[in-house]
Amino acid sequence: MKKENVTIYDIAKEANVSPATVSRVLTGNAKVRPQTTRKIVDVIEKYNFRPNSLARSLFHKQSKTIGFILPDINHPFFSTLVQSSEAHALELGYTTFLCNTRNNSENESKYLQSLVEKQVDGIIYLGGRINDTDTDQEYAEEMKTVMERIPVVFVNGQMNGVDAHIVRTDEESGIEKLVELLLNLNHKKIGFLGGKEGISSTDVKRNTFVKMMENKGISVNEDWVLGTGFSIESGEEVAGQLLNLKDRPTAVICANDFVAIGVIKVLTKFGLTVPDDVSVVGFDDIYLAQHFPPGITTVSQNYDHLGQTAINVLVNLINEKEAERETVIPTSLVLRDSCRIFSE
Repeated sequence: MKKENVTIYDIAKEANVSPATVSRVLTGNAKVRPQTTRKIVDVIEKYNFRPNSLARSLFHKQSKTIGFILPDINHPFFSTLVQSSEAHALELGYTTFLCNTRNNSENESKYLQSLVEKQVDGIIYLGGRINDTDTDQEYAEEMKTVMERIPVVFVNGQMNGVDAHIVRTDEESGIEKLVELLLNLNHKKIGFLGGKEGISSTDVKRNTFVKMMENKGISVNEDWVLGTGFSIESGEEVAGQLLNLKDRPTAVICANDFVAIGVIKVLTKFGLTVPDDVSVVGFDDIYLAQHFPPGITTVSQNYDHLGQTAINVLVNLINEKEAERETVIPTSLVLRDSCRIFSE
């Protein structure tokens, strides 16, 4: 037989089975004895009746696909992390589905169901409902139902009552590094800007900031702890609120680099210089942080390490191997030119 002319009937004849049995193996709609399945798959691979990867996946019950669910592909944190993760997944033989929920819980549910229907081997979950400090029990039950069928790895998030595998960066340590840096630069009047209350990443960063300041014997001025979101526009908004205060901080820690960019834009617009008048530091180390004047001091989330680890944990789960329940990826301080020594 010529490979390009092989039909399901040819496969059935050579494997000494009925065409219906071959069809059942191809669709996976009914049970076929393992030894019969193996024989059929061998013939399929011999004649390349389907791509070899598909033939093997039929036998091993794997689709060699992974789904990503994330809230906003436009945000550099998520897009950079997905690029790192996707590249590593491809090296391991997995292709990916990208599901951008646009910060909509209903879309999250639709994508979860869609990925189950597509029979992906596993799911990497970023942001959205896994970042809510208070877990919605309906969402938790939905997640547990999905995890009964497909392994799921949470990145930088968790859900109360859901026993998921988690890979996260050490955000607490990142904030501690920033506070230590500013204190060493003689700053005592430090604010925290950006993020939203009820979002776990914000709560972790703010709480760590307050705890660090208190441990150093420095009180936190609540007027300098402001947050309306994670965007450049939200950074502009909170910077405007700071400018209306008579007593202002000499340095601010921002929830992410987007907020830091917005803060610097507004401060500069109204005649203040960063870092001469106010020191500004960010978090995430997105691509723009390096290039937005004056160059933003920030904390790197170590995207390659984070993404590769998440994929490795998921692939281990897919292959029914042991995997760490929680893996913490270290952060690192990236020094640039947006902060300086404060002098009275």
